[in-house]
Amino acid sequence: MASTTEEQFLIGQPAPGADNRLLSSAAAHGGYEVMFEDDGSTGYVYAISNKPGPELLDALHIYNVADIADRQVPVTASIVWNEAGDAAAFVLNGYCHALYDFRQRAGFCRTGFPPPRQEQDAPRELTDELVDQYFSA
Repeated sequence: MASTTEEQFLIGQPAPGADNRLLSSAAAHGGYEVMFEDDGSTGYVYAISNKPGPELLDALHIYNVADIADRQVPVTASIVWNEAGDAAAFVLNGYCHALYDFRQRAGFCRTGFPPPRQEQDAPRELTDELVDQYFSA
């Protein structure tokens, strides 16, 4: 795995001095970025292309805050890039919840929501097999 950005936080709680909880990571040379946002109601991962300018490629639903029973327990969120820097995974407490392939312009998440953009032919739901395909040792 090429690079990892990590942060510990409480689900549904904003970062100190901010309205939302944000975690962002950019590929070293790809012009791509992945951003996680918890706005107090939901958690989403965004795939962004920064070439030539910022373009939102996809939004992947991670959770509804109201559905999380242990919100008082800190979680560790990570954005992990593959070696090529063209795919990134969003991981909570060691479990992959979302993956975005910038080369194929395809996003996957455990909830399968929202529906994929028209250019994505692959099913939206993230599986362990798909994670292994992108991030096997």
